This record gives sequence, structure tokens and C-alpha cells, in this order.
Amino acid sequence: MEHKLATAEKKVLVDLVKLVQKRGLEGENGGWKEFLNVYDKKFGSSLSDPSRRSNDVLVAFLLTFKKKEDLLLIARVMQCGANRELIEKFKQESPDKETPEQRLVRLTITHNAYPTSYSFPSYAEDWFVTELGKKKSKVMKSTRMLAIDCEMVTCEDGSEAVVRVGAVDRDLKVVLDKYVKPDKQVINYKTDITGVTAEDLERATLSVTDIQKKLRRFLSKGTILVGHGLHNDLQVLRIDHARAVLGQELRMPNAAHNCVHDAAASMKLVLAVLEKGVDTTIQKSEEMLVAEKKRQEERQEAGKTQLFLHKIPLDVPSEDLQGVLKGDFTLEVKPPKKEGGYPTAVVDFNSPEEANEAFENVEGDVTKDKSGLPQKMVTLKLSSGLVASLYVRKMVKDDSLSEISTTKRARTEENNVSSKRQKTEDDSEEPKEANVNQKEADKTKLFLHKIPHDVPSQELHGVLNGDFTLEVKPPKRKGGYYNAVVGFNSPEEANKAFENVVGDVAKDKAGLPQKMVALKLSSGSGASLYVRKMVQDDSPGEISTTERAPTEENNVSSKRQKTEDESEETKEANVNQREADKTKLFLHKIPLNVSSQELEGVITGKFTLEVMRPKRKGGYYNAFVVFNSPEEANKAFDKVKGEAAKEKGGLAQKMVAFKLSSGSGASLYVRKMVRDESEEAEEANANHCEDHLKEIEELKEKLKAKDFANSCEGHSKEIEELNQKLKAKEHLIQAQDKIIDNLKMKLEKKQSKSR
Repeated sequence: MEHKLATAEKKVLVDLVKLVQKRGLEGENGGWKEFLNVYDKKFGSSLSDPSRRSNDVLVAFLLTFKKKEDLLLIARVMQCGANRELIEKFKQESPDKETPEQRLVRLTITHNAYPTSYSFPSYAEDWFVTELGKKKSKVMKSTRMLAIDCEMVTCEDGSEAVVRVGAVDRDLKVVLDKYVKPDKQVINYKTDITGVTAEDLERATLSVTDIQKKLRRFLSKGTILVGHGLHNDLQVLRIDHARAVLGQELRMPNAAHNCVHDAAASMKLVLAVLEKGVDTTIQKSEEMLVAEKKRQEERQEAGKTQLFLHKIPLDVPSEDLQGVLKGDFTLEVKPPKKEGGYPTAVVDFNSPEEANEAFENVEGDVTKDKSGLPQKMVTLKLSSGLVASLYVRKMVKDDSLSEISTTKRARTEENNVSSKRQKTEDDSEEPKEANVNQKEADKTKLFLHKIPHDVPSQELHGVLNGDFTLEVKPPKRKGGYYNAVVGFNSPEEANKAFENVVGDVAKDKAGLPQKMVALKLSSGSGASLYVRKMVQDDSPGEISTTERAPTEENNVSSKRQKTEDESEETKEANVNQREADKTKLFLHKIPLNVSSQELEGVITGKFTLEVMRPKRKGGYYNAFVVFNSPEEANKAFDKVKGEAAKEKGGLAQKMVAFKLSSGSGASLYVRKMVRDESEEAEEANANHCEDHLKEIEELKEKLKAKDFANSCEGHSKEIEELNQKLKAKEHLIQAQDKIIDNLKMKLEKKQSKSR
């Protein structure tokens, strides 16, 4: 293992350290940051980004892991890295000397679907990562091929389980045909598709791990895997194999599957391609084209009876999804396609009318996804008491949109020319009128932004007073904030609602007035968002041109007054913010696998928890803990086990390690939001003393200069005065030292009482 780590690419080592951090694993010297504090006395954990550390440091940390399960994880990641490196080298090689088999592999790994379809959660314990072999030349020249196919059933939680596996070699010899015992209750055998019955599985004894072991001997030394929809088979078998040939659907519609026959069909197709020397794929027959068109039509019809749930948080149980929709339906949950992704679910109704009715009954505003399909964002209360949000989407576009006739869309060339000419003439006037109309409409609106993803849309109604409509806008990117536009009946009602929002008015980047609002959710946790006007206030905008032209003197005066006012407002805002921060603690660097409810056990006392999404994909998330008073916040911090240290900004924090309900370990940091007053006073006195010391040094320098330059009695008086000033300053410093000593004694007494 030491040699493999020492010769590994830095990217692999960095990925390993990040994965270890994410899982909260610890070696003999603790976690990554604890290791750095011991290993690197100069920088310690202040330089904790693994990508900025040398290979030697990364290897030294990874060698501190001795547990068997940790070593197996490291070996899996190393193997994935080696396979990935080999594939990248293969892409860069010249195709002039490659065999037909190598060409098919090249077409696969350079296909635009390969990176996404074949990106597996290979680091998981139950995954098998094949070893391609140490000699690259033998691996790349291998012509050994194996075709596999699986049959899947639907389990009670909506997931799919493999129940039969078939494999044939290049000579079309069946090397594997086994039934697999699913580890979950089966609710749909899909016998008309899979050909598998409940009786078939009664005698099944093999697990997925057993199938992995049986396939292992066929997948060594560069074996090329063949199949159609092969990534789906590898996903359920939990096998990561880097050399594969993409296939396409070979089955005829409404025909029952047989995994051995399907695997043989895939192999025959590949052999035909090799024999005929076709560059990409065999041309589809008329029968295949007709069948494909029929399947598309069937999918379109089936989609009318379905709804799609997506962006489902990982901590939402599948049984809680039943409460999202009304009606008679079946729910099929799909696991995330990649590690850290969202699960999805397909909801089947008896008819298109029932599906449409269920969608209409979902509370929320209709928006469009990237494909133009209608969807709504839904918030639901889980059985755990927490609140989550997800999206309900139709599977097909509404018929009304697709039934617009071609004749209405067709314009004659004459009409086109005429309309373009007219448009050019009107363009100068229309934007002005449109801008005026838009501004008038915006006066009746307010904008809610930076709304945390876990805040249900119905709770937003409690932010504002009055009669209004709420239009929710989904996040622009995964994990981002969502927004909402609030429409009132008149500008006066919008202004009144904004004025009634408690909080200080600030300006956004565009100069629009806004307020930050903190609200308590029905779940008990806290959240914050911003309420912003859509236009600037009329009063400054409606001043006439003559009134807007003050003299230069008035300009200077107004600017000076504005600067003075802003400085006072800033001071007041800073004071208010500091007072609010005294009642808070900050939890940061929280691993993604730690659910928000598990954070409740980190801090003691009565508080609300405001969770913040990660700033970037795969990063840590943070949380604010809000108490009723600064005393409660300080008491809770003191009760956190661990030694308090200072972060870069001088704020006190503690690292907390705790055990999750899953049995694994995790760690995070608990930090104060402000420094203790005694510390600030001590620092202020220290700064004050430092200023006096500088003055004394300056006086000493002046005194030396005077002594050196003047030897006559006429300057003795000035020297005496300087000596007196020096003594006075020394007395002042002694007094300041006594004050500092008293403050230190008070602080020690306070800390001893809290213990």
C-alpha cells in the first residue's frame, strides 16, 4: 500500500483525503486537521486544503490508517484512479495501430454519454472495482469479450433489484445464468417484461456480492464488457469496469425478456460490427425503425398517465412521498444517478385525467423546467417533524401547446417584410412605452430573495401583511436559493407592506431598498431572507429637472451630509448586528452526510437552528444557532466539550466529534459570532499601551538627538522637560498594566465558575 500511495497521481491522493474528511474517518493521529497540527508545526491546520499540500504530506496522512475497512476503502479509490488514468492514456494513443476491438472501446469512452452514464458511486463498500492489470499494453490489446444482461424487479421502497443475471463469452457460450435473491420485499415482478416469477425467486440463494465474485474471474486483464443499456446492469450489480462497449435497445416491443438471449444478441451485434468493419453502428432495419417509432408513441401516451417527482432530498423516506399527491397511484422511487445526487420517483395513475387532476391539486405556482415541461415546487412535513421541498413535474407537455396549427405559424414573405419594416419604425417608441408600463407594474410588487431551500413556500405568507399573490421562482442552480415575486393590488399596498416589515432598510447593489427578515418556521427552526422593492422610491425620481440642478455648493453640501448620515447609519447598524450576534453560535464545516436533525444533539439549551446550503457542490454546509439571550449562547458554548481555540478572525471556537445514528463518526466546529467583551477590552488596552510605547520610543529618540546635538546649558531645561514627560508616560503604562492584570483575574474567575 505504501508503494502504491507513493507512486499515485496527486489528484487521486487529494480525492482520497477529501473522501476521508467527508466521511469523518480518523487515523492513528486523528482526522486530517489534527494530523496537520502534529505533522506540520509551522502551518498546522491553517493550510488544510489537500490540493495545496505536497504528495509527501498526503501520503503520510493516509499511511496513518490501519483499520481493515479503511484500507479497503483506500484500495478501492486507488484502483478507480488507476483505471481512470489508464483510460485517459488510451484516449491519447494514436488510433492507427488499434484493433477493431480497441476501436469499439475508443468509440465508447469518447462518447458524450460515457462520463455521465458510467459515473458510479464506486467508493461505497458494496461496490466491486475491477483491476485492469498492471501491464497497459496487454490490457489495451486484449480481445477478450463478455456480454452481460440483467432482469430487474420493483421493490416496496420503489427501488429496483436485480433478480437474474446472464453472461455469454465471445463464442456465445453461456458462462453464467443465475437467479439472485433480492434483499428487499418485491411488489412487482414485471413478469411480462422480465420473464421472472415469484416461484423462480423462491429457490434463489445468491446475493449481488456472490454474483460479483462469480464475474470477477471473467473481468480481469482487460476484458471488454458488452451490453445494451450496460450502465444500468453495472449499476444494479454494483460493478465499476472501465472497458465497456455501448449498445442500444435490441428487444422488440411487448416481448418478454431473457437475459441470456439478450446478452447473446448484444454479442452478435458487436461481432457483426467487427466482421463488417462498420465505423459506428449497424444501420437500423425498417422493422427496427417502425418499432422505435411505436415505442416513442407508447412512451408519449404512458407519460400522460404519469407525474415525475425530482430533486427529492436524501433524508425524505419514500413512504412520506405518498402525501405529496392525491388520488389512486403507484410510486416507483429511483435512486440517485451519482453520489450526492437527488433520488427521483415516477408516479403512475390510471388515466391522463387522473394525472392532470392530481397535478392541479398540488398547491403552488406552475413554472417550466428546461425542457418546457410544467412543474410545481412542493413543501411537505415529514414524519420526523422536519420540512422538505421537491418538484412535481408532468412527463409530457400540455396538449394545448402542441395543437397550434402549422398554418397559424406560417407567414408569407410579404407579411414578414412588412412586419419587419413596421417593427423597425416602432422599435424606438415601443421600448420606452414598455419600460414605463413595466415600471408601473413593478411598483405593485415586492421581491423575496435568498430564500433557503428548506423554507416551505406556504410559510412565506407570514413574512408580509396584506392581500397579495405569491409567485415562487425555483433556484437557478442546484442547491441555490429560491426567490418569489409578491403581487399587490396597488403601489400603495406594496409600499405599506414593505414599511410594515420589521428591520432596517438597506440598499442592494442596484440601489433598491430592502430589509433582511428573520422568521421562525413551523418546524421550530429559524430562517432568514430579504424583502426588496422592485423599483426605487418615486420621491427622488420625480423631482423636476430644474429642482435636480442644484448649485455646486449644494452638491458638495448634500454629498457631505450624505456621507455623515451614512457613517452614522453604518455605526448604528454595526452595533445592532453585534447585539444580535451575541445571541448566536455558528456551526461550520458540517459534513454533508450529517442530517440537520442530528445537529440538535451538538448544542444544549433552547434554541432555533437555521441551516445554510453549501456554497459549492460537494462542500460543507453551515448552520446558525439562535438563543434567547447572549447569556444562553455563552452557556451553551461553555458546555461544548473541547478546548477553545481562536480562528483567523480571533473568534473562539471548538471542534466537536460525535457519533451519528448510523454508527459512523463526524466532526464539525462550533464558533462564537463575537469576541468576549473582556477580550476586546484587554486588546484595546494592549493597543493603547502599544501606542504609548511608540510615543516613548519617539521621545527617547528625540532625547538622544538633543543630548548629542546640544551640550550647552541653554538646553538643559528642555531635556528636563522631556525626562519628566518620559516618567509620566512610564507611570501611565504601569497604571495600564494594573488594569490589564485585574481584567485577567476577572476573566479567570469567570472561566473557573463556568467549569
